[in-house]
Amino acid sequence: MLSRVAEHLYWLSRYVERAEATARLATAAFDTILDLPTTIPYDWESLMLVFDPASELGEVGEAEVMRLLMVDRENASSIRSSIASARENARVTRDLIPKDAWVSLNELHGLIERQSLSTLDRSARSRLLRQVIAGCRLWHGCLMSNMARDLGWAFLQLGDRIEHVDMLSRMIDPRVTQMAPSGSAQWASYEALGWQNVLTAIGGYELYRHRTRNRLRGETILHFVLRDRQFPQSMTASLHQIGLDLAVLPHQRVNMKLVEGLIAGLDGLALDRMTPDTLTESMDWVQQGLSELHAQISASYFYFVDESAAT
Repeated sequence: MLSRVAEHLYWLSRYVERAEATARLATAAFDTILDLPTTIPYDWESLMLVFDPASELGEVGEAEVMRLLMVDRENASSIRSSIASARENARVTRDLIPKDAWVSLNELHGLIERQSLSTLDRSARSRLLRQVIAGCRLWHGCLMSNMARDLGWAFLQLGDRIEHVDMLSRMIDPRVTQMAPSGSAQWASYEALGWQNVLTAIGGYELYRHRTRNRLRGETILHFVLRDRQFPQSMTASLHQIGLDLAVLPHQRVNMKLVEGLIAGLDGLALDRMTPDTLTESMDWVQQGLSELHAQISASYFYFVDESAAT
């Protein structure tokens, strides 16, 4: 497989996962608003911190944040930009992905491009976000059913899981959720809603309640989201899948100890003594590890060097 083709597949799945994660996060925010009393305003700016921790938007409202997250062409992390980038990567690899997958992605791209957020109220925005989630799930379903488990599949899986872990590390950062143990007094009475927001954003609320059968507690939810190997969207389960995908790549150029170190580090977290600051530091550490992992994958498989020209 050509290195540029592998890179297109890798980024294709990263962009689709980014779009779905963004839609899920915004949908979870809408659900939370319905349960919060009007005396506690939702911190819309915190959603933007998922994508840019240094963001300083100031006082912004729901409509502006939704525009930035959903349809802003200038925001590289918006749903519109992510799906457009995914479609472009899919276009140049159409012969390697199932036709149904290409059609589903193309239809989702068309749906988003036809939208003008200025004409959408909250109900319409929420409906569009759910359509995005459904479109991304259809894309994944087409791949699961019809994609050959070859190198192309491995690079698609790598991009998907790396993006998922990265987005997850940002979603549970207290700077975004405000829901770590020892959280702010303002949110203390509504901590369960905040944790429900996190679980909903990764599609794990129902499974968590089925598995634990208890109240929404920060320590238990962090264990479920970070370390539960039977929850396929957990950080540890995703990192384990990354390791399996790396193992089938040729020449074994990526240091597997990097993935093993991330898993061991998560297993070693003292969740019962976690504070907002230590949780933030831990998630920053995960993002640094992912950055190094991405750099190794890129240098090993995507950066083509013409050795004949070099000599």
